[in-house]
Amino acid sequence: MLRRPSLGWSALLLLLSCSALAAPLQAQRNHEDYDDIDPWVGVRTEEGPDSGAVAGFLAALATSNPLVCQLAVGAVGNNWHDWNDGEGPETLEGDVASQLARETLGHRVTDPRALNLLADGLGNRNACVRRAAARMLGRSQAPEAVRQLRTGLRDTDPLIREAAALGLAEAEDAGSFPDLAKALGDDKPAVIRMAAFALGELEDARAVKPLEQLLRSSEAGIRATAAWALGDLEDIRAVDGLAPLVRDRDARVRIAAVHALGDIEDYRATGALTEALRDQDVAVRRAAAEALGDVEDRKAGSALARAIDDRDPVVRRLAAQALGNLDNLKHAPPRLIAALADADPELRIITAKSLGDIGDSTAVPALGKAYTSPDPRLRFAVVRALADIDDRRGTQVLDLARQDPDRIVRRVASEALKDRHDDHDDDQ
Repeated sequence: MLRRPSLGWSALLLLLSCSALAAPLQAQRNHEDYDDIDPWVGVRTEEGPDSGAVAGFLAALATSNPLVCQLAVGAVGNNWHDWNDGEGPETLEGDVASQLARETLGHRVTDPRALNLLADGLGNRNACVRRAAARMLGRSQAPEAVRQLRTGLRDTDPLIREAAALGLAEAEDAGSFPDLAKALGDDKPAVIRMAAFALGELEDARAVKPLEQLLRSSEAGIRATAAWALGDLEDIRAVDGLAPLVRDRDARVRIAAVHALGDIEDYRATGALTEALRDQDVAVRRAAAEALGDVEDRKAGSALARAIDDRDPVVRRLAAQALGNLDNLKHAPPRLIAALADADPELRIITAKSLGDIGDSTAVPALGKAYTSPDPRLRFAVVRALADIDDRRGTQVLDLARQDPDRIVRRVASEALKDRHDDHDDDQ
């Protein structure tokens, strides 16, 4: 078992108020891009929170409203090093102290005693506190933090094992692969699920086979997480295992499988994704339309054209957008061209863009008619589309658009005509 803290939460809060915020200068770091110049390198203070600050933060989370706790942990986990520096003009009276504390908590934890407190937090009965401890340990990048997480993955308490797996997902430490792969054999579904998630975050191709085995789990949550993780790996070997899951009895699993197939972007998934485009669950249909646009297989053209008649407006828009992404689609489906006159203004705009991407000149008359719209956004999309289609009928509309009441539309039309005239001069 991991060591439990001996201090009470009230004492830990006191430590937070007394913790020092000053930090020494930090050595300069190497940059991958020589053009990425940062005038603050070597000067900016970036020392992370000490044990008092960490203890107080966890204590505050434990006593806060669950929703507030989740929001706070999400900010620490997702916006690391992205706090506003110093006192800005929007600072309210009395905010300075909390801003300084927030800035400190925004840096990575390296203090050994603070790391011990976070390790103890992995076993807290409050799920939000466990998440905070796992994220902060995982993002520490200190070798001791990774060691604590690997130790936690072998703890007798399943809550600690689950949180440790989450922390290793945050750490993205390649050396943790054997530990996480072994955790897939845990007797607790929550631990298996989190270990699968962590393996996806590692993006290690060795995880394909063990994750595929989880696709046959009796637990829907495990099947879904394994599918998401395989999508993160983007390995085409997983397509055959994922494709049958578009017919899974659980909608969460179907959605995860569809997203994964879209991330992998292999044409062999087209059949399964077009099947998912007819799913009863609207979230599955939305995911399928988007995924087909990612796969870019022109064989999906007919199915996507039919999806423009879906009862859900998002599916219809995503289908129209996906049609513009398909590889070597030489002819625009008539249903897509007809969508230029649809009652949905967003669908009309997306359709115009997709028609420009396809480049089929048979769409020029319909685009010219759509240019008469009072919506400047649609006129802009039409002009951009006509600029991409080499057709003299489009040139006439572009010439008219040079006098458009909207300044942006006029500019784009003028630029398109100039490019067209320059290309004509080059051909002579």
